[in-house]
Amino acid sequence: MKVRGKVKDEDVALIDQNDVRERRINIFFPLKPQDVEVEMKFLGWYVKIGTVSALIGASMELFMIKTGFYDKVTVIESERLAWENSPEAQAIREALNPWRNGDAAAEARQDN
Repeated sequence: MKVRGKVKDEDVALIDQNDVRERRINIFFPLKPQDVEVEMKFLGWYVKIGTVSALIGASMELFMIKTGFYDKVTVIESERLAWENSPEAQAIREALNPWRNGDAAAEARQDN
């Protein structure tokens, strides 16, 4: 951050005693916006990186659309969901549940 000119303690001390709001602003923000210049280093480098990244991302999306990737993924996902909701998958899920016997024992203890 570059500052045009120097801010002296006298500048901050020269405030209107009647206006409390202005006094607070002058104490906390002794510089005016026109006194501050923000210089961003390597701005051109960031623009180049952003442009190249956007082009790479767009080309990847175009490749996936042209090869039918999204159509294949949609079919595979619907098959997976159909399998998960089938009675076979539910039976396998129940058989592989390590807590199935613990749940039955806990219910038996609550009944007693």
